[in-house]
This record gives sequence, structure tokens and C-alpha cells, in this order.
Amino acid sequence: MDPIAGVHSFTPNIIWAFVCVILFVSTVVSVMLLRDNRNKQKLYKNFNGNLNEFIVVLSQKLEFLYGLPLFLSDPLFDRLSSGRSFAEILGSSNWNRMRTYMDEIEKHLEMPFLFSLQLGPDFGERESSRNLWYEMRLAIQKISIDESYYICFIKNISKENETRVEKEMLQDRFDSLLQNTGDFLWSFDVEDRSMRLLTPMMDEEHRVIPQSVGLVDIHKMMPEGDYALLDKVLNERVKDYRNYGFRGDPFETLKVRFYGSEKTLVWYGLRGKLTMDENNRLVLQGTARRMDVVLDNLNMGEGEEVVALFNAALTFPDIRVFWVDRDYKIHGCNQAFATDFQIIDVHETYGKQLDQVVSHRMLPTFSRVLSEVLNMGRSVSWKGGFEREDRLLMFNAMPLKAEDGSVSGVMGVYLLLDRGDFTDEV
Repeated sequence: MDPIAGVHSFTPNIIWAFVCVILFVSTVVSVMLLRDNRNKQKLYKNFNGNLNEFIVVLSQKLEFLYGLPLFLSDPLFDRLSSGRSFAEILGSSNWNRMRTYMDEIEKHLEMPFLFSLQLGPDFGERESSRNLWYEMRLAIQKISIDESYYICFIKNISKENETRVEKEMLQDRFDSLLQNTGDFLWSFDVEDRSMRLLTPMMDEEHRVIPQSVGLVDIHKMMPEGDYALLDKVLNERVKDYRNYGFRGDPFETLKVRFYGSEKTLVWYGLRGKLTMDENNRLVLQGTARRMDVVLDNLNMGEGEEVVALFNAALTFPDIRVFWVDRDYKIHGCNQAFATDFQIIDVHETYGKQLDQVVSHRMLPTFSRVLSEVLNMGRSVSWKGGFEREDRLLMFNAMPLKAEDGSVSGVMGVYLLLDRGDFTDEV
């Protein structure tokens, strides 16, 4: 037997055996790779919703070629990589818009395309229906003279869209709240004493003069005494900050008046604290709440008429009320009176002598009228120019009597008017 012929007879068998081994190894490797891919895909699903960007490469016929990254858990990416086309996935409306966008992409390379994908029970969603929003940017890659690919960078913006909608809804509710209450946010610069509104100043009842967001002239918005009180509080806070490096907690409610419509005055409660603004400037920043009625606890005896009178007077921000005993010691006042003399809390005036609170310009007039009431036991009125030609002071004082009928004190009520607030007949 020819040994060479025997070798040749075994050659086909060896080749087939070798081929079988190669196929077997390839099959095993493929199965292992598929299993590894599935495991990797499961790992990505653990972060579903966080990996929201991917690239899809499409042919000129808009057929899916491949996508990056290879493993991604996204509803749109899953559908495209499984062989479904955009036309099937998006529906006619979005698909027609996308075709137009792709056909004219060279005219607007920088313009993104927004579209939505509707999910339903047929996709294993728990909800009956919900939309996912995507943003796509497109580039064209030339493969040859006659062939090119669409490179699609796609981002799932569903969370951003939901956040934007929620933010707009919250902003609408916030604006409605401010408009109905007349409240606003403000910022007062420490260095140049300029005031900036962080939200509009307005209300449905038109009680306040509307002001837009931005810089405002604080001196035109409130009386001089109220500004002086605000300035005093700011100076005290800045002094503490510079001495101790402590900005402090929000100060107690500071009651000031803002000019309203038709030259009226409207009470506001200011609360704020020192902070640094976006330009790294030290500011006093806080809230302003409109106060429809300002009442304090009154201890002026049991007479219902007296209490009713005081309560009524305290509701007017432009009427100042105070009452003293025969020694000119203050036993009470309303917020308007305290604010005129840069006092935050009305209770800080209790027990003080009148000359410790009232300015030296007003004290002579007040003392003369109050003394006349104490001596004569009857009400006294005084009206005249005050401080400057265009200002009028109207002061009324009435006796407060004890149970035995003797005069135990005096209640003073006064009003300061500018020329534009009164006529010659006043």
C-alpha cells in the first residue's frame, strides 16, 4: 500500500475536523459574548434614566446601522437597535417633521430637532400612556461620492422638560400669590443704599403703586421717617457684621409704610438678613408682607368708646397716636408714631419720657398743646406749618380721665401733610 496515498485519504477528514473545531470554538465564543452583552445590558438598566445620551448612525434611506454606546437602556435606543425605523416608532406627525428636518439639514446644522415618543402598555409600561421627549442634533458623514450617513446625536430630555414645566407652574403660582397679597422680595445694597425689587410689587386691589423688578427709588416709595428707620436697622446690622463678622439672624419684623395709590400709605412688614448677592456685594435681603391692619394690645381702661377709637386710629398708617400721663411719660402708641422716630417695636417707647422719643423739632409744639389739655381739662387742636413751607401739621389732643373724673393723662393724635395732600380749605 502506498503510504502517500494513505496520507492523502486522511487529509479531507483532518480538514473537516479542524473546521468543526473552529466552528465549535466560534459558537462557544459567540454564546459567551452574547451572555456577556446581556449582563452588560442589565448593568446599564440599573442606571436607567441617568444615561440619556447616545449616537445613532443611519443610512441615506434612514435605516439603522449601529449605535453608541453599545449597551444602553433607553426606550428609543432599544427600538432602533432592534430594527424598527423612526417611521414606525414616531408616528406620522413626528415622522413627517423629522423627514423635513433631515432633508433641509444643511440649511440649519446648528438647529436641534425636538420630538416625543409615546409609550404605552404594549411596551411594558405601567402607565397607560406617557411621553418621552428627545432632542436630536444631526451631522452628515460622507462615505463616498454617492453615499453618506446621518450621524444623530440624541438626548433624552424628558426630565429637563418635566422640570421646566414644574418650574413654570411654580412660577405662575408664585406670581399669583404675590399679585393677590401685594407681597414682594427686596434687596438693599449696603454700600450705595440702593434698593432693588427681586419680584414685582403689585396687588389685585390696586392698593399699592405697581413697581417692576429692578432698581427703584426708595425715597419715592416711603416717607422719610420710614426710610430713616430702615437705614438705622441696616447700620446696626452692618456694625455688628464688621465688628464680629456675624451677619446675624433675620431681624424682627420691621413695620414701615409704602406709598399706595391716591397718596395713601400702606403698612408692610419687612424681614431680612445680611447676605452676599450674585455680584458678591453685601446686601440686606428679605421679604415684604403687606399688613392690612396693624393692631397692638391696648390697656387704656374699660371704656368701650376709648378702646374703639384707639383701634380705629391704629388701622391708619398715616395717623400717629400716643398717650402720656401727667408726667409726660409715654404709656402707649401706635406703630406709625414709633416709626416716625426710628423705633422698631412700639413697646420700646413705653415708660420713656416724651422728650426721649419725640424729636426736638416737634417737642415744643407737643409740650405746649399737651400742657394746655392737662391744665384746662378739655380737648385742644392745633394746625400750622411745620419744618418747611409746604408741610402742614394737624395735632389734636384730648384728656384721659380717671374714675374720679380727674385728668390722668393726654392722648395725642397728629397728621403730617405735604402741600399736594391738602388745599387752602383744610
